[in-house]
Amino acid sequence: MKASQVDRKPIENARREKLKREKPYVFEKIMKYDEKIARGESVAIVDICYDYACNMNCTHCCNMEFAKKDRVLTIDDLKNFSRQADELGLAQVNISGGEPLVFKNFDEMVQAIDPAKFHISISTNGLLLTPEKARHLKSIGVDKVKVSLDSIDEQVYLQTRKQSKAYDKAIAALFTARDAGLQVSVQTIISHQTARTDATRRLAQFCQENEFNFDIMIAKAIGRWEGKEEVLLDQADADHLVELHKEYPLVQRDVFPTYGSKVGGCVAVLKTLHLTKYGDILPCGFIHISIGNIFDESLKDIIKRGFSLKFFNKRHPICLSGEDRGFIGKYMSKFYGKPLPVPWSEVFTEEDFVDT
Repeated sequence: MKASQVDRKPIENARREKLKREKPYVFEKIMKYDEKIARGESVAIVDICYDYACNMNCTHCCNMEFAKKDRVLTIDDLKNFSRQADELGLAQVNISGGEPLVFKNFDEMVQAIDPAKFHISISTNGLLLTPEKARHLKSIGVDKVKVSLDSIDEQVYLQTRKQSKAYDKAIAALFTARDAGLQVSVQTIISHQTARTDATRRLAQFCQENEFNFDIMIAKAIGRWEGKEEVLLDQADADHLVELHKEYPLVQRDVFPTYGSKVGGCVAVLKTLHLTKYGDILPCGFIHISIGNIFDESLKDIIKRGFSLKFFNKRHPICLSGEDRGFIGKYMSKFYGKPLPVPWSEVFTEEDFVDT
């Protein structure tokens, strides 16, 4: 069977049944997402950046300039945050970094989040994901591993990662995670320069053939690419990715419909939030504007503020941080060259708010 003939639905249905068996409470929460969205509530996957420690130094990293603050997340903070998120009906958490597998208290983090109440994934470069480590992750309640793979072309990958043998380890990590019973995604940064290349198509085919989700993270003019709008997708690039998804259904990106919904669009606040090491909540991991800090106010109030901003109050057809040149030029540019993240009060004015 050709990759393009693989139907996504049986794969997704099998994953849902697996979640229902292993984490029934989490499954019940996810099944209520449509109702929550209809009520104007967030169903965000919360990306938690507990630390920025990493064993790589990638050319496209966007988490290198976050300003240090006096207070940082602790295990007790994670327990409190998890409780609040659960009370709001949120069901999914992703642990990122940095590189989560170098965190010394990773197991404590997972237990603080509470695997019985959340579907837990991690974003990793795969260098440390041995068979033993993968089985251990599964045993402590991790459900999914997202492995960064910048290209199916080894030389292109090495240009970004700058480490010998890293490519082989990343490829091996995908199959190691699958063998351990973990759900697997390939995470890839797609820029204007790579969107319509043969290498991207081959990577999509590789993922489809092996039933790995192919999660596209489109390039943003932030981090080491700050202000470099030449990396941003144009309309032809975006259209090509839609066609790629039609051919290879496991290809996904931020504005594509998810959870069975027929409606897509920018998912900031509604379907994604980012918690920094210093307690700040960002609308997404690529909009370096804090909409509140969990050390100062409740997650409920922070989300309410997020929805009170006109950009996050309704769905936009394109990604605000990676495609909307108007938003990028008027708002994202306000944090360029500054200690990150910048507070919402320094970026938005009264005209940017709506009644909720």
